[in-house]
Amino acid sequence: MFQLIKNYISNMTKEDVVKFTQKNGIFLNESELDFTYRFIKKNYEALYANPNVDLSKYKENYTEENYQKMMKLIAEYKSKYLGL
Repeated sequence: MFQLIKNYISNMTKEDVVKFTQKNGIFLNESELDFTYRFIKKNYEALYANPNVDLSKYKENYTEENYQKMMKLIAEYKSKYLGL
């Protein structure tokens, strides 16, 4: 499973992030998009190893509305795919 994720992330583009977030009702501004893209590229291995990492320290990188939507989406995916 990890290799599949690794392959996807290595080929992931900003446009992929835009499509995914917009599909889920999250419309990132350019700064939020840049941060999200870089964060995923740099940290996906750590997030895979520890899906319960505290992401609240990154709140200042998002508008309040987008932060709340992102946290809700992350919780839904953790519950659906990780049983957390």
